[in-house]
Amino acid sequence: MKTNYLKNTSLIIGSLLLLIVFVIDVFVPLGVAVGVFYVCCIALLIREEKRSLLVLSIVATLLIAVVPFLTITPETKWMAFVNRGISIVAVWVVYIIAVRHTTLDNELKKYTSRLEYQNSALKQFTYVASHDLQEPLRTVSNFVELLRQQYQGKLDENADHYLRFISEASTRMSELVKGLLDHSRIGGDKELVTVDCNKLLEAIQKDLAAAITETNTSFNIGELPQLKGYKTELRLLFQNLISNAIKFCKPGTTPEINISAKEENGWTFTIRDNGIGIADNHKEKIFLIFQRLHNKNDYEGTGIGLAHCQKIIELHGGKIWVDSQPNKGSTFYFNIPN
Repeated sequence: MKTNYLKNTSLIIGSLLLLIVFVIDVFVPLGVAVGVFYVCCIALLIREEKRSLLVLSIVATLLIAVVPFLTITPETKWMAFVNRGISIVAVWVVYIIAVRHTTLDNELKKYTSRLEYQNSALKQFTYVASHDLQEPLRTVSNFVELLRQQYQGKLDENADHYLRFISEASTRMSELVKGLLDHSRIGGDKELVTVDCNKLLEAIQKDLAAAITETNTSFNIGELPQLKGYKTELRLLFQNLISNAIKFCKPGTTPEINISAKEENGWTFTIRDNGIGIADNHKEKIFLIFQRLHNKNDYEGTGIGLAHCQKIIELHGGKIWVDSQPNKGSTFYFNIPN
């Protein structure tokens, strides 16, 4: 009902505008320039349905064509009729453009709606799948632990090995599921707030105090900005990058982490470390979910941390990239637009 009302209102407004131009056309000899006014009337309603545009274009054509016959005098020249023809052609060119625009606009709306639905369904599926997997995995882990406590050393060596393998696999699977669940939740905190990055880094250093003390990590942090963002996600972003810088240090060295920011396309942050570095052919791969470059026995983790980072940066409308060479450390850059 409301849609029909809006359609009728648009037709009425368009008709009134054409009538006003028609009256001006009758009393003021504007020549070919009058076509511009008729075209503007059609262009103003470019987002209306094809039927409304067609009706208005036909009305405009009739009004343009009839004026010369109403105002004809002995002095009227053939050029006046040519001008009218040009104006009519202009009206129909605008009509064709408007119809094409409306078609593309409708297709874009359908595609956007379908994409939003699929994205929502995918998020829901990921959440439900990972959430529902937690309980059976917890049960498996608990029973394996009970078996190890009761039968460790009472069976043969192979049995102890199998139990340890099942326990480790269950723990890793639980970590992967938790990582997937965390990944699906990124963006759930939709409130944009002013985030003081200096205070954020102070809080993260307190959270990672044990790892920092154990590895004797040193920091060189420049003056960081306050910006609009999603606080929970930004905290996870910095924490993942700093944790990686601590974790992937070269044997026999202490981690050194430099953090700075400069105002460029919003704010561009730099996190530089002196770690093991990344080969060129892995610089894109590291941002994919569950992609590990190293054996789990060498470096713990699930391979999802940098995928979290990329999703968080995309949520803020920015981009993240890395500059690195093996054994020469890594420099992660990410941009957060204003």
